Amino acid sequence: ACEKGGQWERALALLDELRSSGLEPNVITYSAAISACELAGKYGHATRLLAAAISSALFPTLWNQDMLDLHDLSAPGARTAVRLAFIDMVRRPDERRFHDIENGRDFSIITGRGKHSDGGEAVVRPAILAMFRDEFAGQVECHADARNPGLLVVPAASLSRWIQQSARAKQRGPESRAT
Repeated sequence: ACEKGGQWERALALLDELRSSGLEPNVITYSAAISACELAGKYGHATRLLAAAISSALFPTLWNQDMLDLHDLSAPGARTAVRLAFIDMVRRPDERRFHDIENGRDFSIITGRGKHSDGGEAVVRPAILAMFRDEFAGQVECHADARNPGLLVVPAASLSRWIQQSARAKQRGPESRAT
């Protein structure tokens, strides 16, 4: 209900109430809170929630080496997972938890074909493609795999360029990103 009503603050409060009553949030409660935050544009809250859920051993099949599997996520949850993966990739190599960019392999994002979506219409794939178009504004290439329409590929060279640009921007500081 909080997700659909855009009540991200209420969703976070409910998670806190759950924890303070001695219960642990599960995949459903985390997913709802993540979606509420994502839909409200509170991306930092959404990524922190997903990172906490992963640390709690929830979403165990989300990451597998050079692959992000979004099958079990809603479109807002999937966008948060991609955002978290990219945040992780700009960390120092010894601090990264997910994709090892130094291996030179493409980064794969499994979105599925929409078989399990309402009406059999893909929801996650177009949401992720729109995210790359809008948020990355052409800085990172992402395309559908020619043999598998439920798979998106981020070429290693494109990812490496983006990571280098992000690292340089981080070194220059926030004032250089404001222009």
